Amino acid sequence: MKKFLGLIILLLFTAILSVGVYAESAGFMGESSVLNARTPYDKGYVEIRFSTGEAETAGVPLAYKEFLLSPTGNKIFKINEKTGETKMTAELDEKVSENSRGVIMNDVLFQATRTKLFAVDLENMTVKLSKQFGEITTDVAAVDNLLYFGVKTDEGYSFICADYGNNFDAVWEYKSEYPVTSAGLYGDFAVFGSGNKLVVHGKDSYSENEIGGNLKYVYAGKYAVFMTAENGKLYKLRLNSEGEAEDLFELEIGGGISAPAEIDNKLFVSSENGFYVIDALNMEVTKTYPELKNGCSPVITTGSGFRAYVVSPVESEGKWYLYSVLSNEDELSVNEIVKIIDFTDGKIAVSESGTMFFRDAKGQIYALAIRENDILTIVIKLLLFLAIIVFLVLILRAWIKKHSDKTPKFT
Repeated sequence: MKKFLGLIILLLFTAILSVGVYAESAGFMGESSVLNARTPYDKGYVEIRFSTGEAETAGVPLAYKEFLLSPTGNKIFKINEKTGETKMTAELDEKVSENSRGVIMNDVLFQATRTKLFAVDLENMTVKLSKQFGEITTDVAAVDNLLYFGVKTDEGYSFICADYGNNFDAVWEYKSEYPVTSAGLYGDFAVFGSGNKLVVHGKDSYSENEIGGNLKYVYAGKYAVFMTAENGKLYKLRLNSEGEAEDLFELEIGGGISAPAEIDNKLFVSSENGFYVIDALNMEVTKTYPELKNGCSPVITTGSGFRAYVVSPVESEGKWYLYSVLSNEDELSVNEIVKIIDFTDGKIAVSESGTMFFRDAKGQIYALAIRENDILTIVIKLLLFLAIIVFLVLILRAWIKKHSDKTPKFT
């Protein structure tokens, strides 16, 4: 009996120790960079798969198949999204842009550096083409071998459409005295903002549409173009098949507004006043989260069910929180995922499988994923559960025995 009790106690401590070691290896224990919290998917924990080192010049991460593409310094690292192992590296002759997001088309990455655009073959990580344009100030968009991006020059600002099949020669160029926004692709048209105008540019057509305020972000949805402006308003513009404006709608949000994101007629946007969920059809606010102030531009993924990610600072703690917004039968819920030391000017990318990458203020990238219930985890949990039950039974038996000795015996 004593041996049996000893075995039970050993199992108890082994289970507790195993869970502790398992949690620590997943990144649960420290708060030096990230402290994870519950994830709403399985009420367990997210898995912090790996993190890259800090970098003074870190670009915007991109997900590609089962890899993370990490532009850092004058290199692009191709990293396994599960293990964090660097598979290949491409070397550029100029440091990458810290704010311009690249784009992937036909297994080729089009990456902006500070003044150049590079085409990198993602199979062997070789540079196929590069060209200098000026200071690149926007994300890069791509379709049908055409690249769209904005630059700052000595004369002002330009939005360029470059032909990848023809040595990045400009197909057309829009010049402006105002900064241009990143492009959205709406059908056969490239749409972007410059000052208080939305420019709609097609292969054979061009139009400028005056909007109520100077535009900060442009997002091309399925049925309309959405824009945020410096005046704290959100705009929606419908275009016909010829690229001509039909109806313009506006919604007062207030404060500085992030880039919008839209799916299934739900529009998500961050502002100085909170995080907003908007009915994109009627341009009406359906839900407000005032506690999520000054959040980043939301990112949407549908890899394992709908989720919208947003990072917002918590002033009382001096840290940032990453939240996921879930939709369950049209009911939205906000859940804290991880705590981040500093996400100033941070960037988010999400892979098709649901792995999330975020770059913090130090240029470090973390890979997060929903924990998979592997056999080892299940066994450890079962052992822990059984050990706790046995331990409680032993305590109960000891208590009964102790008190039974003090109970008067009747004969």
